Amino acid sequence: MKKSNYGFNLWFYPAIVFALAIFGQTLLCGLITIFAIAAEKDEWTSRQTLEAFFLSLVNSVVSVVLRLFDVVTWIPFLGTGVDVILKFCTSVIGLVVLLLAVMGVLRVSRGEEARIPGIHALVNRVFS
Repeated sequence: MKKSNYGFNLWFYPAIVFALAIFGQTLLCGLITIFAIAAEKDEWTSRQTLEAFFLSLVNSVVSVVLRLFDVVTWIPFLGTGVDVILKFCTSVIGLVVLLLAVMGVLRVSRGEEARIPGIHALVNRVFS
């Protein structure tokens, strides 16, 4: 694997962004993605960090949309059922992001494409 301009392996940047996506740090994911694109100028690294950033972004957007329904939880009796459903959806989304991010880190650390379903096609459109 090639080394970056700063002495790291090129898979280091996407691995860090995937790890930050697990913790929901969308802003830091974006900053590292911008840094990797601007400083390294390597297409593979740019593609992988962009996939990880989009994974974090999708997680954030879905979380915000689910939080919009928190108003319904204030309704007596109905709110309890809706709250259980929303918490279940949030947990499932968190688990999916965790699995996709771990899968991405493992693939990227071997020098392969992360190939996150759905997001990979979007990144291909960005780079074509």
